[in-house]
Amino acid sequence: MSRFELTIWGARGSIPAPAAANTRFGSDTSCVELRCGDHVIVLDAGTGIVGCGRKLYNGEVRDVDVLLTHCHFDHIIGLPFFMPLYHAGTSVRIHAGHFEDNTTCRNMVERFMCPPYFPLTPKQFAADIKYCDFRPPDVLDLFPDVRIRTVRLNHPNGAVGYRVEYGGRAVCYITDTEHRAGGLDQGICDLIEGADIMIYDSMYTDEEYPKYRGFGHSTWEEGVRLCRAAGVPRLVAFHHDISRTDTWLADLVGRAQAVFPGMLVAETGLTLDIAERVRIVEAG
Repeated sequence: MSRFELTIWGARGSIPAPAAANTRFGSDTSCVELRCGDHVIVLDAGTGIVGCGRKLYNGEVRDVDVLLTHCHFDHIIGLPFFMPLYHAGTSVRIHAGHFEDNTTCRNMVERFMCPPYFPLTPKQFAADIKYCDFRPPDVLDLFPDVRIRTVRLNHPNGAVGYRVEYGGRAVCYITDTEHRAGGLDQGICDLIEGADIMIYDSMYTDEEYPKYRGFGHSTWEEGVRLCRAAGVPRLVAFHHDISRTDTWLADLVGRAQAVFPGMLVAETGLTLDIAERVRIVEAG
């Protein structure tokens, strides 16, 4: 099959974490790039999308779909700095479906990018922009060969999980969500069933979780339970808390792989080939 790759551009949660102790796993907030053949899909627009956008533009990518899980700041703060938005001849479609009221994707971007909070507005975009609204469990057929299934997640103000299918393979992106005591989230289980890899909200550990109940986040151990139940061989721990240093996250790699050998911990620059089997192309 043709190219199917994912690259992590940002894996932090809540706010960026720039510090000397975070050089390996990175400091930028949520952004993942998918290459499905010639198609480019960007999941979330945290600060990681800044470097992603620069690479895409310099690589003469002129057609991009941006899929937002939700519009909390750490997932959209990089959008005004996404280089392709400011260049004529580029087409960018921005998708959002997490809203629990009558807000639209266009409404959200226009309210987010306006004085006095930001000096530019979407009127400064030079690209051909389309704002695309949906509601889970809608299926998004972006291209004839790419199918995206969606699920509503358990997060304050709403959030969406995605399953991107291409060439008989599937990548699932499940952040931000809080698991419920007493059983797995059946909606997530159904969405990820038989996928090749799941990127999952691993903000906390099971030991820490009781202190943060209600915050809208989950644990890497819950990710393992979901993968085992749904037959997913690879799990990427994602949305790292600001307190997680390189030392802490490196220790997590060893502890988690002892429990679930298919476990990876997201780091900026990590690239995985999904086309034949999930393998590391480049580490961060």
